[in-house]
Formats: sequence, structure tokens, C-alpha cells
Amino acid sequence: MSIKMKITIALLAFACATFCSAADLSYAESRVVHSEILAADKEIYIHVPESTGYPGRKYPVLYLLHGQWDMLPAVATLDLVAKTVPELMIVGIASDGPELGIESSGDSAFAKFLVEELFTLIENQYPAANYRILSGHSHSGRYVMHQWLTGSLPVNRYFAFSPSLEDGAILSGVESRKAEQLARRKPLVLTMASEGEHMLGPYKKIDAVLEPAMPGRYQAQHFPEETHRSTKHTSLKFALHATFPDWAPSRKVKMAGAEGLRQHFETLSARYGFTALPNVEMLQQVTALYSVSSSKERHAKLTPMFTYALRDLAIAPSKFIEIVDYLDENNYPEASRRYLAALCKVEAGIDSCGAVAPRER
Repeated sequence: MSIKMKITIALLAFACATFCSAADLSYAESRVVHSEILAADKEIYIHVPESTGYPGRKYPVLYLLHGQWDMLPAVATLDLVAKTVPELMIVGIASDGPELGIESSGDSAFAKFLVEELFTLIENQYPAANYRILSGHSHSGRYVMHQWLTGSLPVNRYFAFSPSLEDGAILSGVESRKAEQLARRKPLVLTMASEGEHMLGPYKKIDAVLEPAMPGRYQAQHFPEETHRSTKHTSLKFALHATFPDWAPSRKVKMAGAEGLRQHFETLSARYGFTALPNVEMLQQVTALYSVSSSKERHAKLTPMFTYALRDLAIAPSKFIEIVDYLDENNYPEASRRYLAALCKVEAGIDSCGAVAPRER
């Protein structure tokens, strides 16, 4: 096994030892909010990513209908795609029955509740970026499709998973709009599980209309191996990767140094309209690999990477001191000293820097 592979495996073990615990599982905050518009209390479920080392970070938000049933599958799916898509907040909304009925105006009371009450509450009280995805499955997927057609909601993207299409209302809405109208709609991801012809038939007709009308803004996928229920995981994984296809930097970019990473995430920020940031654990792994390498060229990339991380991204030095200690404890003493010396060139005030010889700083 190569030294690079050994250090990668070791760092993965380090991550689990640091962040995994035997505490009771808690995947979302549950709270009840009163809606004046609906004249009712609504239960919502809020999942915020664990602290990632960035002060003041804000996350794009996935607003999930049928939250009372679909919250846990959504949080689990995010874990499956961690580091390949941005970290997201999830806001699940307990919703069902008549309130998700579609109306010709697209201006239902439930839509008003989302826009005028829920979005404002979440963005005022939680670290939410002004980037919203509305997602629904089955009956709530039908509601998502309707709101996508009307274009009445201030959201960035729509996900509709195995939406109920059997009554023909959504198909009729798609077919009645001209291609130039559809081209102005927000990006949409549409999926279909192994359903009967009453669902698959309309799906195929909708897909045939939207695929040429919305190049690059519409993605669809039929999952014949998935049931109506099991498609929740597969569809969300597909939708997130379709929405953020180039999120994770390639190995070439990571090994190229700080400037390559900076450009990668600046490009993503401009493309999506929210601040894209590299995963702190990924920066820990990359800098450790630089340090254990036998290449002086890689060693030279350490200080610029720490400048990028500590100065530009405002990551706490303690995140990297963890790697100094880990390298030392796992028989990489030279790499540990090299790592600390480069870190101290950027942040000389670290307590451990007193052990670094002046010629190394």
C-alpha cells in the first residue's frame, strides 16, 4: 500500500474518531409555527449541517414537502452524497391533502404561506442562504410541478419525484404552453419510478416536450428498478448531482494548490449565486498529503494553502493543528514538523509555533 493511500485511510479514521459519537441520533429540529395565512399551526423540521469550521456560513435550503414522511430519507441521502454537492439545510414541512391541491392561479394559501411566512422565518432565524429548492414526491411532487409551471414562487430550482400525473392536469399544463414559455421556467428535475402506465405514459409525454424546450435546464430520469416509495433516495441523489454536477474539485485541482481551489470555488459561487466554500475536512486531507509527499514541489504548496485557508476563508488554525498532532502520533514526525512549520509561517501566534526552529519559519 502506498504512503498516500495509507495517509488517506488514516485521515478517514481520524475524521470518524473526531466527529462520530455514541450520542442519541438527532437529524432535525422539530418545531411548530403558527401561520396567519393558513389560520393553523404547521409542524416543520429543520436540518442544519454540523459545524464545518466556517464562521457565519450560510447554506442553500432544500424545502421538502411531505416532511412528516420524507425528512429522514432526505437527510440520509445528503450523507450519501457528502462532499460531491454543497452542504444544504433541509426544511421539511408537514403537508398533505387539500392544502397541496393545485389551483389554476398558482396562488394558493399554502404557496402564500411558503413565500410570506416560512421563507422569511427560515432566513431570519437560521444560517440560510437566499437559494431555495422546492422538492416533492408523489402528491407533493404534483404540487411542485404545478408551481413550476406557474412560476409564482421565488425559488431557484424544482425537484419533482414520481409526481402524481394520472389526472392529466400537469400534462395538459405542459402541452398548453409554448416552447418559449417553457424555456423561461426555472430549472426542473423530474423522475419516475416503476409505475403503471397511468403514471409512466404522462411522464414520457412531458419528457418529450420539455427535453428539447429546456436544454441544460431540465433533467429527467426513469428508475424502473425503484418502487414508488424507494425512489425517494435515488431521485434526490440524482437531482443533487444533476444540479451541482461539477461541485467537487478533481484530484488534479486539489493537488495543483491553493490558486486552483480558489478559482474552482469562485467559479461555483458565480454560477449558483451563493458562496461556495471548500470542505474543511478536504483541506485537512489535502494539506496532509502535501506534507507526507516526498515531492518538494508539494511541500511548497503548504504555505499558500494555509494562507488561503486561514486568511481568505477564516478557518480556525486549530483545524490544522489537529493534523499536526495526528501526523506526529501516527509515525510521520518529519511530515508533522514540516506541516507545523508551514502553518506557523502564516499564523505565528499558534502556541505550538514556539517549538518550530527559527530557520524553519
